[in-house]
Amino acid sequence: MNLDKMNIRILNLLQLDARKTVSDIARELNRAETTVRERIKKMESENIIMGYCAFVDKKAIGYGTEALIFCNFDPEKMEPGIKKLLTMKHVISISHVTGQRRVVIHVATKSNEEMWSFVHHTIIPVGGLDVDSHIIMRKYDKLPPDGIIEDELD
Repeated sequence: MNLDKMNIRILNLLQLDARKTVSDIARELNRAETTVRERIKKMESENIIMGYCAFVDKKAIGYGTEALIFCNFDPEKMEPGIKKLLTMKHVISISHVTGQRRVVIHVATKSNEEMWSFVHHTIIPVGGLDVDSHIIMRKYDKLPPDGIIEDELD
């Protein structure tokens, strides 16, 4: 799908506030609601818009320890191990990266002890090898997380 200026403007608005209604977006962009609704549906069907969610402060709900777990996997265990990890509540994201340790697992737990337990009783048993844990001391979030906000185009 070719993204034009209007689609980019719609994406900008939804990334900043996914609770905006179609009528709010249409009013802000001075377009008809049907036009905005059709564009959003088209971007959803093309998987440009993959879903909508709330951003939750993990510390506010008791998850005070976050870590990046760098590790490798036995090649035969990598896909099933990652699929299993992605179903677990503590796992925020998993990235396959370059470097000595090829997998980075972003994890949130309630305490350092729970983090230790998660690494030793979950990550290692599903195939994680050569595990190197890095507790996040302070985090500087970009809002929206993972968002790409384009400059408004003329």
